[in-house]
Amino acid sequence: MNMDKSTNDTAYRVNSNGHLAKTEEYDPTSMVHRTLTPEMRLTPEQLSMLEEAKNYPIVFEEDCPELTPEMAEAFRHAAQVRDSRKAAG
Repeated sequence: MNMDKSTNDTAYRVNSNGHLAKTEEYDPTSMVHRTLTPEMRLTPEQLSMLEEAKNYPIVFEEDCPELTPEMAEAFRHAAQVRDSRKAAG
């Protein structure tokens, strides 16, 4: 049963468990943004993929290095400033 109902960027679909699930999608040609709700459940295949992923190490690259504690603190501070500006209006 595949029932889709869309309003603006929000789509409501019946998932594999028969629950109505809300997904928000954003796709400017290459990026997709989806918001999953608690009603949505992962399939056994997806759960298996997540379990398998636990066995792989995290690999950092030159253009995406591991954050130092100082970099992590700067990132956290920037997020706090952003959030306070949003809250201010």
